[in-house]
Amino acid sequence: MIRAMYVIPAVVIVAAAALSSVFIVDEREKVLVLQFGEIKQVIDQPGLYVKVPFIQDILPYDDRILGLTTAPQEFPLADNRRLVVDAFARWRIVDLQKFRRAVGSGGIDAASANLGAIVNPE
Repeated sequence: MIRAMYVIPAVVIVAAAALSSVFIVDEREKVLVLQFGEIKQVIDQPGLYVKVPFIQDILPYDDRILGLTTAPQEFPLADNRRLVVDAFARWRIVDLQKFRRAVGSGGIDAASANLGAIVNPE
């Protein structure tokens, strides 16, 4: 009975560590492996990978072509007509390390906000 009292929690702890050390990279994403906040590895091939639990973190990023659309804007012309302009941008992350350094921890949302400010300055 006393032995089971030690074995069961040990098995649970080992199983939790084993499950938290394995992760899957989907074919539609790239993954940054961070160790104490520093970039340790960039994984861009799909598959099953192993990380050090509780020390390394993974950050998945979308590898597909991302899009940004802006709200239509009206511009008055000299002959009192209106010109309605829609803008859009398509972009993709090529170098994940450069992207992380440029955008920081904000990720794709911060990059979309920065790109939106460039495409649609107000």
